[in-house]
Amino acid sequence: MKGTVIRIAATVLLATAILSALVLVVPSRRTLFIGIYVLVLAVAAIGTLVGSFRSLQPEIWMRSPSEREAEKPERPPPLAELERIDRLVVLGTANEFDLHYRLRPLLRQLAADRLFARHGVDLDRSPERARPLLGDELWALVRADRTVGRRTGPGVPSAELADYVDRLERL
Repeated sequence: MKGTVIRIAATVLLATAILSALVLVVPSRRTLFIGIYVLVLAVAAIGTLVGSFRSLQPEIWMRSPSEREAEKPERPPPLAELERIDRLVVLGTANEFDLHYRLRPLLRQLAADRLFARHGVDLDRSPERARPLLGDELWALVRADRTVGRRTGPGVPSAELADYVDRLERL
C-alpha cells in the first residue's frame, strides 16, 4: 500500500515537472501538453487499479457462493491425545476398574506436575503436604496406596470428575 502511494506520487510529480517544462519552452502548445498530461495521469491511475486487482485471487471471487462453500477445507480431526483422554474419561466414569487403572494414572500425573510446579511439593514423597492442597476427595483418588474397589463397581461421576479437574486447575 505504502509503495503504491509513493509510486503514484512520483508519477504525478514527474508528469507535472515535464508539463511545466514543456509549457515554459513552448507556450503556444499549452493545450496539447495539458491534454497529454491528463492522458498520462489517467493511464497511471488505470495501471494502479489493474495492479491492485493482481493481488486478489480472481479464481475465488469469480466462483459462486455454493462452489466456494464446497471447497472449504474439512474440519481437522481432533488430536490423537485428546481422543485418548476422552476415552479415558468415558471409561473412568463407567466402572471402577477403568477408573483405577486407566484414568487415575493421568490424574495422578496431572496432580504431581501441578503440585511440584506450583508448590514445590512431591506427591509421593510429601503426602502430608500434598493432601491439604488436593483436598480429601481428590487425594483419595490419586494417593499412591489406593486400592481398586469392585472391578465392576461404578466409576467416578462426571460432576465429581469435573470438580477434580477444577481443583487441579486451581492448584
